[in-house]
Amino acid sequence: MNSRFFPVFTGLVLLFCSVVFQISAQNLNVDYLDGTLEYRDGRDTWLELDIGDAIPENRTIRLSGRGFAELSAGSRKITLTRDGVYETADLLGEEPEKAGFRQVLGSKFSSLFKRSDNTQNTAAAVRGAEAEGDDFISWEDDSADYLKDGIDLFNEGDYAAAKDLFEEGSLWETGAVQRECTFRMGLSEQALGDLRNGRDTLTSVTPEPDDPFLDEYTVAVAALYLESMEYRKADEVLNRYLTGNPSGEAAQAAWLLSAYSLQAQGDGAGSRRSLHKAVDLGSNTEIGRAAAGMLDG
Repeated sequence: MNSRFFPVFTGLVLLFCSVVFQISAQNLNVDYLDGTLEYRDGRDTWLELDIGDAIPENRTIRLSGRGFAELSAGSRKITLTRDGVYETADLLGEEPEKAGFRQVLGSKFSSLFKRSDNTQNTAAAVRGAEAEGDDFISWEDDSADYLKDGIDLFNEGDYAAAKDLFEEGSLWETGAVQRECTFRMGLSEQALGDLRNGRDTLTSVTPEPDDPFLDEYTVAVAALYLESMEYRKADEVLNRYLTGNPSGEAAQAAWLLSAYSLQAQGDGAGSRRSLHKAVDLGSNTEIGRAAAGMLDG
């Protein structure tokens, strides 16, 4: 089984701050692969792809072996979470040259999308997760502040040590702290390049309405679902958060992600309503300006 990674993007399309990428056509590149990915060459021939390979334009691809793949096209990222046959033209959409929403979310939410640039770290993280398995034993340390100390290590870039502390917290803490430790363990796994396990961990969490990490969770998990084109799941995450009428940049980001999701589902009017909500929360932020640009476009 292959498990590998390079940094990347996703899902829909957007013109951001008048930056247009002049690309007449784009290949998809394989940035992370768990399982087998192939493309059709001719009528009956399938050629296997590997990490770092470029998929020729307008091809049929096939994911198998309980596969998981992340593909990139410029700044965009597309996640395939299920075995099946896909058309690259459909994955890229009608406007593959435009930038993606992670760029629009900007530095404010960069900690939610950390990615290791070392593929050896990725392999080591996956091997470590497999090695732990059922033999992993943890002992509670009464003096440890798993959440605070883990956040400090994560911010310092020591993702492996942060993951260990968050994992301890997910086992020994309770309530909101336990849920946040689990959430941040998923962020740490993603930062280490263990994207499949990171996604599984992140999507296993169900925050309560008053959990202090709800805003970060909403942006991170909705983005994952948008990247894998699971728009209804993205809507569920976003709607749970937005029904509380939150304010601030996280709320702006959530309305922007809502606009992407609704547009992808063919609800142009709903998408524009979400964009107006984003602008209403602040027209001078990066997100507010991007939403206004989408309304004008």
